[in-house]
This record gives sequence, C-alpha cells and structure tokens, in this order.
Amino acid sequence: LEASLDSLYEKRSSTREAGLKGMIDALGARVMTHFVDDKYETLTHQILSSIKQSSSTEAVLAGRALAMVSITAGAGKVAEHVFEASFPHLSRSSKLGRDSAARVSAIEALGMLTFVGGVEASTENAMEVLWQIVIHKGSAHADQTLGTSKPPPPVKAAAITAWSLLLSTLSSKRVMALQLSSVVGALSSLLEDPDLGVRKAAGEAIALLCELGDIHLLQQALGEGETTKTMAMELQVVDQMKALAASSSRKGQTKKERSEQRSSFRDMVAILEGGACHETCLKLKHGDSLKISTWSQTVQLNAFRRLLGEGFQRHLQENNLLHEVFNFVP
Repeated sequence: LEASLDSLYEKRSSTREAGLKGMIDALGARVMTHFVDDKYETLTHQILSSIKQSSSTEAVLAGRALAMVSITAGAGKVAEHVFEASFPHLSRSSKLGRDSAARVSAIEALGMLTFVGGVEASTENAMEVLWQIVIHKGSAHADQTLGTSKPPPPVKAAAITAWSLLLSTLSSKRVMALQLSSVVGALSSLLEDPDLGVRKAAGEAIALLCELGDIHLLQQALGEGETTKTMAMELQVVDQMKALAASSSRKGQTKKERSEQRSSFRDMVAILEGGACHETCLKLKHGDSLKISTWSQTVQLNAFRRLLGEGFQRHLQENNLLHEVFNFVP
C-alpha cells in the first residue's frame, strides 16, 4: 500500500494507474483499517487528483479505490472526512464527466461514500445530485436547468442504483416526505426505457420504495391530491412491472436479456403486490452463510459486491462495517 500510494505522485499516468490497481488489490485482500486511519487525508487527496485526470482508465480506478478507502475506514470520523472532501469533486464528475465509464465510477463512489460517511443532510444532497441525472431527458435545455450533461444508459442506470442505495438508509417517515408522485412518475417512465439496465434499476427503485414506505402507506401518500390520476399511476406501474415480468419480446432484445428481465421483475412484482422479498442465502468460507431477506439488503449487498469484487468475502468476514450493515456475525 505504501508503494501504491507513492506511485500516485508520479507524472506518468500508467504508473499512477498501476498504483491504483495495487491499492485496490491490497484493500480487497486485507481489511487495512489502521493504514487508512493513519493515511486517510493523503489517500483522499491523491486519489481525488487521479479522478480529475483526463485518462478514463485512471479515473475509473480512482473512483473504485476511493470507495474502498471509505469501506475500509467504516462508519465514523474518517469516512465523514473522506465524504466531505470528495463530495464536490464526485458530484461534478458524476454530472458533467465526458467519459461514460468514468461517470459511472464517480457515481458508484458517490453512493458508497455517502452511504458510509454521510449524515442525514448530506445524504439528501447526494440523492438530489443523483436524481438530477436520473430525470435528465437528454435535451440541451435539461443540460442547462439541471447542470448535468446528457447521461448515456449506463450512467443513468448507475445513478438510479446509487440513489436506491441511499434510499435504503431512509426511515419510512423520510421516504413519505419525498415528492412521491413525481418520483414514481419519473421511475414509471424509465420502465419503458430501451435499455435493460435502466429498466431494471427503475424497477428496483420502485420495489424499494414500496418496501420502505410500506405499500399501504405509499398508496395513501400517492392518493393525496388528484385521486383519479394517482390511482391510474399506481395501476400503470403495476401493469408495467407485470408486463416486464412476463417479458414480451422487445426489438433487439436477446434471449438472455429476456430471461434476466423476467427473473428480476418477478421478485419486484411480489413486493408491489404486498409480498416479501425473495430470500437469498450466500454460502461463505468457514461454513458461514449470509441470509438476505429484504430488498434494502439486496440493494446494499449488490453495491458492496460490485465495489469490493473478490475482496467481498474477506471484508464480510473481517470488516465491522459489513457486520453492522448485514447484522452478520462471522
């Protein structure tokens, strides 16, 4: 890790990229909390310098490395510092980055840094940044009003997923305080998006809203105001999700994509109809297993697995943050 950190001071981008790869590998192989606690200011500063570079490869690696620093630190003052120092830069990269892969990496980092180190107000600020990407309609007018450049499908899907990760931390009361009619309306329109990744992310967000807000309370909240209109919206969303679960063929959609869509949306429809999330059991090393029984946990699990990669099992065994998040005792 020391050698990898030293590499980030070098002028040659390939050397810095190698340093970031080494850092990601090291932080995945062991839970190096003491190293991060000692070096977090330097780590944050140098990794942010790499995020600002024009090289897409370097920016992508830097976003993941920064997220892993936060995960390794765990909830507390260090993660709060990493979040506060990084928020302006990650917000800008998420909204205005020219490279799609670099924007996705910045969005994923923003979601995880906020999840670990954000307080209530900063969580809402980050959700607002992500939502501006989600609702961007692709026009020049939207660029100006939202301060966001047009998001390609992978960027939009990543923004919905990161927004859902932060949504999973909210209480039912705070979920009900969202402008649910406009939120559900926006997500409903994204269920018709040509891109499977965007459709799945939108469906997951709707299922999560139903689980967190309690489906009956959500119906009441949506029913306030124009009752006929909101009832029509509810029915439309349920019908859309059922159609996606049945997976009528779309132009250009492969057999594998249809199968993936059917499987994903069946679980989501069950929650919309008042059921429970399908329970998942992950077999781990040493005979352990992790049971996931809520949609919130599913969203959180996917975020940690995506960022930690092969280091997920190691962190689940040794990292107190993951023990708290998943109520897991190894």
